[in-house]
Amino acid sequence: MNIKFRQLQGFVAAAKAGSFTGAASQMAITQPAFSQLIRELESELRVKLFDRTTRRMELTEAGHRFLAMVERPFDDLHEAYKHVTEMAAGTRGRMAFASLHSVAFGFVIQALARFKLRYPAINVRLIESNNSDLVERVLNREVDFGIGTLPVPRRELTFRKLLDDEVLLVYPASHPFAKQRNVGWRDVASEPVVLMPKGSSARELAERGFAASHITRDPDYEVVNMVTALSMVRARLAITFMSALAFKQLNTKGLRTSRMREPRPIRSIGIIARVDRPLSGVAQTYVDLLVSATQQGASVKRS
Repeated sequence: MNIKFRQLQGFVAAAKAGSFTGAASQMAITQPAFSQLIRELESELRVKLFDRTTRRMELTEAGHRFLAMVERPFDDLHEAYKHVTEMAAGTRGRMAFASLHSVAFGFVIQALARFKLRYPAINVRLIESNNSDLVERVLNREVDFGIGTLPVPRRELTFRKLLDDEVLLVYPASHPFAKQRNVGWRDVASEPVVLMPKGSSARELAERGFAASHITRDPDYEVVNMVTALSMVRARLAITFMSALAFKQLNTKGLRTSRMREPRPIRSIGIIARVDRPLSGVAQTYVDLLVSATQQGASVKRS
């Protein structure tokens, strides 16, 4: 059998329109070309589908039976075609991605809200995680991509930078550090510190800063929630290190921040994906929206 989709499309259009002229117009082809299309279908089926006179056109008995058998599958095929092309265009489908906690409740969610407003048919799964877990999820193909940091390049992964984020020292507003714009690593060596668990990129940067100043120390407190860390700082139990992006999204009443001296704890946030797994149309649509959002944010900040 060598029936073509275009032939079926023409047959169904003519049967519903009751006219070759109307069907040809729907398909944006000339009537002679449309007539040839139907003749080729009838030749392939070896049966006449239409009776035509100068005054009217109607389906033959074989034509009625053929229409009854192909109309539903044809509609299903048309819907499948529409669904797949919408997926390719990034307007339908599903997407799973992982994001750092510190950026998830900021520009990631803001961009996602705009994305869902434009493309409500797309199913989205967002997983918050620390950076090491995020990278593993991308490597294991559990998610389409991750939004995090990749300080050490890996041959299996690609990284598309979105923005730079500085990790700041956070302390009570009454702390003596409030008089210093920049604080040295040795200045905080004797202070009680609360940090996030291993795997947190902010913690890794803080530990590198201490190591560069030849300071060896473990955190006095370890918590899994940034809000808890800020509550401990507000209660004067400790100081902490936190992403500038995260800090500005949280309740900062009673708190102050300072930048650290060299080595400055700055991380590049970007899109992490597998080299051998190109982003789907759906995922690329969201990533493009993220890129646009961060570029606009950078422009506002510069102005």
